[in-house]
Amino acid sequence: MLSLVGSSVSPGVARGRAFIYTSEINQPLAEVTADADVTRADQHERIRVAMDDVQRGLETDACQMSKVLDDASGDIFRAQSAMMQDGAVVTRLDQQLNRGPVDAEEAVREVFASLANRFRNSANTSLRLRGDDIEDLSRRLLLSLRGIHAHRLEGLPEGTVLVARHLFPSDTVFLSRIPTVAVIAEFAGPAAHAALLARELGIPCIGGIRDLMEAINAGDDIIVDGSGGLAFVEPDASTIASYQQRVSQGQDARTGSSPVDRKPAITIDGVAVAIMANARSQEDVDCAMRRGAEGIGLFRTEPFFMASKHLPTAQEFTVFLDHSLEPLQQLRVNVRLLDIGADKNPIYLPLPSEPDPFLGLRGIRVLLRYPDLLEAQVRALLDASRRFNLGILLPMVTLESDVVRVVDLCRALATTMGISDVPPIGAMIETPAAALTIDRFLPHVDFFSIGSNDLTQYTLAAGRENPSVTEYFQDDHPSVLRLIDLVVTEAGSKPISLCGELAGRVKAIPDLLRAGLRSLSVASSLLPEVRRAVCTAVASKTPGPESSGRSITSASVTQNSTPG
Repeated sequence: MLSLVGSSVSPGVARGRAFIYTSEINQPLAEVTADADVTRADQHERIRVAMDDVQRGLETDACQMSKVLDDASGDIFRAQSAMMQDGAVVTRLDQQLNRGPVDAEEAVREVFASLANRFRNSANTSLRLRGDDIEDLSRRLLLSLRGIHAHRLEGLPEGTVLVARHLFPSDTVFLSRIPTVAVIAEFAGPAAHAALLARELGIPCIGGIRDLMEAINAGDDIIVDGSGGLAFVEPDASTIASYQQRVSQGQDARTGSSPVDRKPAITIDGVAVAIMANARSQEDVDCAMRRGAEGIGLFRTEPFFMASKHLPTAQEFTVFLDHSLEPLQQLRVNVRLLDIGADKNPIYLPLPSEPDPFLGLRGIRVLLRYPDLLEAQVRALLDASRRFNLGILLPMVTLESDVVRVVDLCRALATTMGISDVPPIGAMIETPAAALTIDRFLPHVDFFSIGSNDLTQYTLAAGRENPSVTEYFQDDHPSVLRLIDLVVTEAGSKPISLCGELAGRVKAIPDLLRAGLRSLSVASSLLPEVRRAVCTAVASKTPGPESSGRSITSASVTQNSTPG
């Protein structure tokens, strides 16, 4: 038995078989045989077939982008197709193969890497950006050469323990609580998207294990203790016996077969607190309902858009919403408009290359840059509001003018669609700028939702996906708590909820309630624990015996050094 010690990212215990995940592009190249004209001819044919395959994909993407967005967006893919078919590129690929024992993958890597570097070294800014197009073409060709037309995390076998060096947001959209019982990764960021999703799905997860990929083999039997930050590879009989009951309890929690406490969440001093859930699919909504959620405080749309191979149409988005929200009936759901940019970039929407993506086009800025994309989403949400108790959330706001533009669009489209009751429109408070100027948003929106994960990232200048600054990412840091207190105070009578990871931290709940928060939205797996914490807390400003003794509003607040 091999014992691995890491950091707890998502609680719970599970047992399963290891699936070693590395990006498709980083898979080892096939061995090259040095023979022959036949082999060389085969490699030429493989490249020709791959280029035809990629060209068809580019044409599909171009037509879809032109239809849903505009011709300029479609032209990006048409330009990539033209670059790939350029005679000079084809000639260089042929020359690379004719030099000797070189296979198709190696030829594509060499030729396109050289082209990308030439563009990126150009003095012309627009030409430098072409380097990204070349790299994207290389990626498409390599995937086609390997016969990969689906993400490697699609269709995982049941009982999988996913083992990875790092999971990107585009990877996490394929995780599911059914086949994936646990995650082990070398990343250590508790607020990384993979960590957030693991907690939402109730999947035990540990991180921060160096040389992980060398320690575990595909198919290894593994027990993962997400609460203790431990993993046991090929566990012995005594370890299996000691964890058997907790593994069974974890299975019951994932399937929703364990009993649910549906009592209202009332504090000791009689204050009612709404306990909502975060979700991204019908599977999540079903799980939240089984565990007693009072509604969905944050419904994320990014996984739907990221998992699609093309830009979804408004009709496809409407079908997705109807299917996903059906279990709610008339319970409240707040659907966030697509929040992409920075580390979440769908392959079909080529956002410009930026030196500081997290400080560039994100959230509402992307939506305003692509107005047709925004309008398609708003139309789908307005249509869904006829059938569901739905609120619309605006992501990553910083300027009042941006909010006004989107709110005006929602109302104008509602009029054209014959909808007299415009659904409530809310703003995500995820930046210090939004928190410090919330009074400017008050006349335009109906409610607020505090996203503590990004608020922490931007307040403490600590990237949530960056393991080297994990100790600086403290979502219960005094600066973050003071901003939350300010938002709640200045929001006045406007409803306000907290949907970040901080909402699920039991030790922080008394402070959050005393700050005036009366709605928390958390991962479904945390619903019973959060409800119990609320029912044993005091919501009045005077600290109760259960408090840590630190008032969120105190001018002499002491820094909590516990990492977020």
